[in-house]
Amino acid sequence: MMMRRTTAMPEPASVRRSLWRATRGAVMVEFAMVALPFFAILLAALMTSLVFFAQQTLESVTARSGRLLLTGNDKAIIASKTAFKARVCQDLPTYLRCENLLLTAAKPDAFSAANFAQPAIRFGAGGKPVDDLPFAVGGPGEITVLRVLYVWDLPTVSLGYDISNLPGGRRLLVGTAIARAELYK
Repeated sequence: MMMRRTTAMPEPASVRRSLWRATRGAVMVEFAMVALPFFAILLAALMTSLVFFAQQTLESVTARSGRLLLTGNDKAIIASKTAFKARVCQDLPTYLRCENLLLTAAKPDAFSAANFAQPAIRFGAGGKPVDDLPFAVGGPGEITVLRVLYVWDLPTVSLGYDISNLPGGRRLLVGTAIARAELYK
């Protein structure tokens, strides 16, 4: 009688071939390897897009508000910083709050003398920005530099991506309009 040789262990070469061809669960393993970097890049792109969208919105609000200064249509609004800020707040979309809005205006002698350095932002109780920036509007025929600043509280993403430029995870958005006012009366 001939004995058959039965082995419970396959040959090592055949084991390697079967593991090489096995694909069950491979997609899950591959996704697990790329999921964290994928979602980190996705969140970073979303945050950057939101910042650029808010910045462009602030630029549009600044352009519309600057038009009031240049034409002198409503002298009561441009005479007072409080009244002008209330008018600018009317143009803000709902996702931007008026309490985080700051205004500054200057009247340089020449366009080349305009100062565009970032002003020092102070924060009061509760972390709200304090609007104590100078507001000097030029008259007819004079140059006026209007800067509308917004302190935006960024949503926190704890994946190492930080686009804040102020303490406390905040970003300062700045809209600027500079022009010589019309010769209004």
